[in-house]
Amino acid sequence: MIEATLSEWKKWYAENRADECTVIGRKDEEFDDNEVFKRLWNVQDGKPPEGGEAFNSKAWRKRGVIPAPGLVIVTGPGHSPLILTNEARKHAFNAGQNAKKGSRKNGGKTDSDGNKQQDKKPASRALNKPYNWRCRDCGEMFEANQPEIHCHSKPRQRADVSPDSTKWFNDFLEQVEWTYIPHHEISNGLVGVVEDKEADAVAKKAGESLAQILNETEMAPPKFFDMYNQMTNYIRVSDLKEHSKFKRVIHNIAKWRKTERKAMKNSPLGMIEIGHAFDEFLTETFENINSEEWVRGQRVRFDCEELGVSVGGTPDLNFQGVPVETKTLRVFPHEVPEDNNQKSIFKYKWKRNYSKQAALYLQGVENEYMLLLLISRESGAFTVVPVNDEAMEGMRENWVVWAKKYKKQLDAYKQLISEEE
Repeated sequence: MIEATLSEWKKWYAENRADECTVIGRKDEEFDDNEVFKRLWNVQDGKPPEGGEAFNSKAWRKRGVIPAPGLVIVTGPGHSPLILTNEARKHAFNAGQNAKKGSRKNGGKTDSDGNKQQDKKPASRALNKPYNWRCRDCGEMFEANQPEIHCHSKPRQRADVSPDSTKWFNDFLEQVEWTYIPHHEISNGLVGVVEDKEADAVAKKAGESLAQILNETEMAPPKFFDMYNQMTNYIRVSDLKEHSKFKRVIHNIAKWRKTERKAMKNSPLGMIEIGHAFDEFLTETFENINSEEWVRGQRVRFDCEELGVSVGGTPDLNFQGVPVETKTLRVFPHEVPEDNNQKSIFKYKWKRNYSKQAALYLQGVENEYMLLLLISRESGAFTVVPVNDEAMEGMRENWVVWAKKYKKQLDAYKQLISEEE
């Protein structure tokens, strides 16, 4: 896709890069989803297709805040940006310099046509000192201006949930009815789905018991959520799923390990914040479940022979001895049949994220399958899908290629790890 409306580009970004995204353009700009844009390919995107245009300049005037003139950028946390432009914006920038000067003299905010601009909701907010932190090991929360060692490790930074997102949660909790949906309605033909009566019985029992537990549990909006930080000291399970993420991590991890961590001063707003806060909401809810069948997930670790590294991660839950990983999505495709794009978005996420996550966790346990718990953030509908490690074959083929391509960086990382032992 080279040219499309902004609405179509946002759907493309959700399908190919990040579930939630932010559109950044001129200061205080309101966007029209029907405006048509052309995509520009930067170095990270690779060679543009026939008819596409390469972009070799700086995309940001101020990274993450102000794009270069004439550009609109779609971006999501931890993912590379999508660079867009059109002739109208290029022309408006060139022709609008005098109009911009005039607007300064008049003290008003106008666009290049002299029209008053409407205030745009900010994409982030400044956090106040002292910042909030949570220990990775014991879970204790504390306040500090900078990260302090706690239980022999650096803590996670947390942000308080904004008033707008708290209102969203209150509205959600007032009307939500947690509804279990048998997985066959959405899982037919997807990679890794286990077709087995015994596994289906376990998934059904898990779903029905969880629906009862959730509907009988008194819930409240989360007060804090963990801030996303791409910097890591160790290669993680999630880093092995896609080349773009592995490439970013392996190129930077040696530098990150030596960098003194500083507090993040800003926190996201809007749907990005709600997505992070919803994960926290589920974590708090699951931790308070009083059940012998449902318990907290246990950390798993396995050796990735192709890359020569050991990786680890922790599934969210465990049901009757079966690991359970939770994923949230805005809606299930069958909930919005009028939106034909949702089915392709869901299939893409399943192939590139959900099935791979399950396959990787299964390398560190003795189970033949695990359960994926998928929850809609809009309706409260959820399903439980038994998944095996079928997705491993494609990932292992990729790792063989990565091992050769990034041998120097992998050797440097392994040397740093050996020095810790």
